[in-house]
Amino acid sequence: NETVAEHRERVLSEGRKFKYPYHHTKYHIVVITAGIVAITIISFFGFSFWQLYSAQNTGEFIHRLTQVLYVPVAKVDDQSVLYSDYLLELRSAIHYLSTKELVNFSSEDGKRQLEYQKRLALDKAIANTYASKLAKLQNVNVTDQDVNSFISNQVTVNRLGVSMDVYRQIIHDYYGWSFDDYKLSVKRQLLRRILVAKIDVEGRQRIESILSSLRSGADFATIAKQQSEDPLAKSNSGDIGFISKTADDPSGFIKVLSNLQPGQVSGVIEGVDGFYVVKLIEAKGNDLHIAKIYISYKTFTKQLAALKSAGKIKEYIKVSDTAKPKNN
Repeated sequence: NETVAEHRERVLSEGRKFKYPYHHTKYHIVVITAGIVAITIISFFGFSFWQLYSAQNTGEFIHRLTQVLYVPVAKVDDQSVLYSDYLLELRSAIHYLSTKELVNFSSEDGKRQLEYQKRLALDKAIANTYASKLAKLQNVNVTDQDVNSFISNQVTVNRLGVSMDVYRQIIHDYYGWSFDDYKLSVKRQLLRRILVAKIDVEGRQRIESILSSLRSGADFATIAKQQSEDPLAKSNSGDIGFISKTADDPSGFIKVLSNLQPGQVSGVIEGVDGFYVVKLIEAKGNDLHIAKIYISYKTFTKQLAALKSAGKIKEYIKVSDTAKPKNN
C-alpha cells in the first residue's frame, strides 16, 4: 500500500536522526575551537605585555619577539622608539658586565648597575630614533658599504691579526650580538655621528673661526687655553702628550696626524663627540706628540632636552635616573 515517494520519505526520516546530532556537534566544535584560539591569543599578548612593560624581561625570547612585532618602548617627537632597539643595547651591556666583569645583578650593587644600564640603553635608543628622523630631513644616509668599510678599518687599524670569522666570534663573545646586530649598531652610530656634526652649525662656525686664527699666525697653545672645551687639554694649553699610532682612534685624528709634519696644524676634524683641530708637535717612531683644540657638539643634545621639557618624549616603561655606581 506504500507509494515510492512515501517509502523514500520514510527512509530519509530514519537517517535524519543521525545527521542532526552530528551537525549540532560540529557547530559546537567550531565554537569551542574558536574560543580556545581567541583565549590563547589574548593570553599570549597579555603575558607578553606584562613581560615587556611590567616585568621588563630582557630574555632572548622576548628580544626576538620584539624584533618580529612592532612594539614601542617610548616615543620621541611623535616617532616610536622600538623596544627591540632598547633591548639590543641593554642586552649587550648585561652580557658584557656579567661575563667580563662578573657583575652579579642579584646583589644590591648589581641592581643599581642594572638600573643605570637601563637608563643608558633607553636614552641611547631614544637619541638614535630621533637622529634617524632628523637624518631623513637632512638627507643624511649611511650605506652598507660604509658599515663594511668601518668594520674592515677596525680590524686593520687596531691590528687585531684575526680573520673576519674570528672577529665575528669576538663580537659575540664580548657583546652577545649576532654580526647582523653589530652591523645595525655600527650603522646607527655612523648615522648619528654624521648627523650631529651636520646640524651643529654654531659649533662648526666656532671651530672654523679658531682654525682661521691659527692659520693667520695665532699661537696654538694660547687659543687652546682660551677656547678648548676639554678641561684637561685646556689646562695644558692643548698638549695631551704622546699617543701611539696604533691606539684606538674613534675620532680619526691619528690618521690625519700621520700625514702632518711637526709644527703643522690639521683642518677641522669631525670626531665622535665634537669638532677637533690637532697639531703635531713631534714624531718619535711610532709615537706622536700632539696638541688639540676641542669643541663639543651641542645642538643635538639641546634639541633632545627641549623635546623632553616640552613633554614630547614619552617613556612606556619605568626606568629611574640612576647615577653611575661609584665602583664602576
